[in-house]
Amino acid sequence: MQHATLNRFHAGLLALLLLCVTLPAFAQAAPAPKAAPQAASQGDAAPEVEAPSLDDLNEQLDQIRQKVTVSANDDLLSSLRQAALQVQKQADELIAKQAVDIEHLNDQLNILGPVQPDEAPALTSQRKALTAQKNALVSDERQTNTLSQSARDLATQIFSLRRSLFDSQISTRTASPLSSAFWSTLIRPTDDDLRRMNGLLDDVRSVFISALAPGNRMLFASVVIGALLIWVVVRRLLESLLIRLMVRWLPEGRLRRSALALAVGLSTVVTITAATSLLRWGIVSNAVLSNDVVNLLDQLQTLITFCAFIVGLGRALLMLPHPSWRLPKIPDEIATAMGRFPPVLALALMVIGTQERINSVIASSLALTVAVNGLTALAVSLMFFFGLVRYRRTRRRFAIERPGGLAGLIPFVVAVWVGLSLLALLSGYLTLAYFLAVKLLWMSVVASTAYLLVAFFGDVCETLLSPKQPGGMALGSALGLSPRHQAQASTILAGVGRSLLLLAAVLLAFLPSGSSPGELLESFTRMEVTDKSLGALNIVPSDILMALGCLVLGMLGVRVLKEWFGERLLPETNMDAGMQASLVTLIGYIGFVLVIAVVMSTLHISLTNLTWVVSALSVGIGFGLQAIVQNFISGLILLTERPVKVGDWVSLAGVEGDIRRINVRATEIQMSDRSTVIVPNSQFITQNVRNVTMGNALGVVGISLTLPLETDVLQIRELLLQAFTEHEAVLDTPAPSVTFKDLTNTGLIISATGYVNSPRSVGGARSDLLFTVLGRLREMGIALSAPQSMVLINDGLGKEQPPAAAE
Repeated sequence: MQHATLNRFHAGLLALLLLCVTLPAFAQAAPAPKAAPQAASQGDAAPEVEAPSLDDLNEQLDQIRQKVTVSANDDLLSSLRQAALQVQKQADELIAKQAVDIEHLNDQLNILGPVQPDEAPALTSQRKALTAQKNALVSDERQTNTLSQSARDLATQIFSLRRSLFDSQISTRTASPLSSAFWSTLIRPTDDDLRRMNGLLDDVRSVFISALAPGNRMLFASVVIGALLIWVVVRRLLESLLIRLMVRWLPEGRLRRSALALAVGLSTVVTITAATSLLRWGIVSNAVLSNDVVNLLDQLQTLITFCAFIVGLGRALLMLPHPSWRLPKIPDEIATAMGRFPPVLALALMVIGTQERINSVIASSLALTVAVNGLTALAVSLMFFFGLVRYRRTRRRFAIERPGGLAGLIPFVVAVWVGLSLLALLSGYLTLAYFLAVKLLWMSVVASTAYLLVAFFGDVCETLLSPKQPGGMALGSALGLSPRHQAQASTILAGVGRSLLLLAAVLLAFLPSGSSPGELLESFTRMEVTDKSLGALNIVPSDILMALGCLVLGMLGVRVLKEWFGERLLPETNMDAGMQASLVTLIGYIGFVLVIAVVMSTLHISLTNLTWVVSALSVGIGFGLQAIVQNFISGLILLTERPVKVGDWVSLAGVEGDIRRINVRATEIQMSDRSTVIVPNSQFITQNVRNVTMGNALGVVGISLTLPLETDVLQIRELLLQAFTEHEAVLDTPAPSVTFKDLTNTGLIISATGYVNSPRSVGGARSDLLFTVLGRLREMGIALSAPQSMVLINDGLGKEQPPAAAE
């Protein structure tokens, strides 16, 4: 364990030393005229910058248009798209300001009122001036709206250009890593690439000399030492402090473990990011940098943060120093074997990713860019490949069983994905392999982060809100909440929070290449819903694939939602089982309708395009589907009005049993012999139905005895009450009762009545009571009256014999 920790420390130290060498080496000096504003902005506090005017925005948009060319690389197009979106945002802000100014002018004109025949010349001139200002603002607002739309269209065009560039590259076949041409592109770049790299090398020398100048040498050395201290010492101190605080403040359980994992990951990311930020500040403060160098530093810092995020996730999930705090169920042997994977992967990404950022800044040739991307794909794929091999060997060596469920499918999915990436790479489709490898890495990071956040959020809700936990009990007593309502609130909050986190994780995992989460959120807020009909179906293969994906994910989501309602939320309420089942079924129907609506919207199918289908269905309903539609409507009535519900004991047309399920067409009734009868729903609406358990869930057990006239009725009354009271199925409330029903020539008729918790328990309780009562009557020597009947005997002479008592 200590050896693994030492190796991780050496890997992190090597990465920091590489960063210290790389950042100053690739900084580029700028000409003096361009650097002066940059240096001035980094000195004293700059004055407040005024909002750009309409002319400034037009000029910025023109400059962006001039830079958009077919030969531009993807990184340049991405920055130009961000610039266009920024212009659009500033134009929208200017439009809002102009609208406020126009409203103020309207208020002033309303105060002046209409033109009067004898008004003062001052009012007339003031009205003319305000009207002129208003007209000018209205004209500017119109132009600004046009500018905003132009910026939006330009951003859309750039995105389409990037997509077409990506499509053309992903289908292009080049030299594979098995050929010498691939490696010669990396080792021997073109003359143009060499010239640009030599220019960077010259800038590196000037920046390096500037950073190590006598006046800046001590400051730069202090910055490097400070970054090392933050990376090594502060990270350990912060992690130790957070662990102590978690152990002291949080109760023992899952919340402590999830909080510790989150604290370990955050401490790693924060300290590494702080160290690199300090190092960047030291470089910027000791040298004059151009915009390209600033762009390179920003990209490198983003890369370092991402690599630190990978290391932090690995340490948070594996928890090698503290295996008992490990949140996921990973055996110690596998965790130890996979301990080196995150830091080595981060270090490889740091080395190769730095070259990618350099190619982006110097605008290298397409051949060199594709070759470096192929090298990145090769490194990432091999890292995942060796990780899978190490996982498999460790599992076989220690005879560890394969995990079940979704966790058991993860290695298989990753293996297939890595196999496709390597196959594309060896076939020469480097851009496709790069896309698959980077997407696999990104989805792994998003999935791991989502697991940590979902676990932490669920544990917080369970610990602080659940009435079964000390924190929840204290909160409930402080706020005066009932345990049932508190459990419902905890379940709903945990479910909604986890759903939002999972939705965000899915959106981020399948984020289009080159887009940011902010752009995705902005695109959702700008969705427009119109009532325009397409008039004809226009379905393309991509829409069909998207519709299939929406259908599968939607049905899976509806199933998960039904299980969550049926197993988590509704059991916390005071609803009976029948109401819970009906509500879950209704949720399933509503979810299915919404999924179908989303699929139709994805396929661009309007309801007006389905008029011929509705017409055909109407004819079919008139002939053969009438009974099906009738049963469907009856099923909806049963679920909403609930004359019968799941769990009721009903009797219908000779069928008597318990309702087990109400489907969309028929209802399943389980008989006493455990057989199931399928009854159409329309029969529950059109026929007489006897619902035994609807009005009263209790069952009545009744016994009637016919005793001789000389029997002591008080003694019999005590005997029956004692028998009913002693039986465990008979309820105390309502209490059993004994009634003297009648006095006939055959004897005394005495009836006893008791209640059980369900009509289904009546038969068994009545049988037990009869055994008990008849046994005690026999012990007391009391016999029941024999029933009397008249028997006619024919002796052949037609004479009637006197009646004889039948025994």
